[in-house]
Amino acid sequence: MFNIRNVNNNDNMAEVKTYEDGWDCEPKLKEAVYEIDKCHHFIYEINNCVRSSELDYMVYEMRDFLNAAICKLDEIDLKQEFKTIEDER
Repeated sequence: MFNIRNVNNNDNMAEVKTYEDGWDCEPKLKEAVYEIDKCHHFIYEINNCVRSSELDYMVYEMRDFLNAAICKLDEIDLKQEFKTIEDER
């Protein structure tokens, strides 16, 4: 991954030039989604009327996973604008 940062003085937005065309240029997004994905088996239970987990365990685990995801999202610098550039290698 290759990112180049330029600060745009007009509005303090940082322009990040990257060869990535997806969101790999912001790794905290993937880290947040990883935490959210940990809820998948609970979501399956809830949506498919399967009761295999204890309620308190499910609630505490989901809260922990979602809090971890929120912490990752809070770490993201929102004053960035990603621009994909052509690979000149």
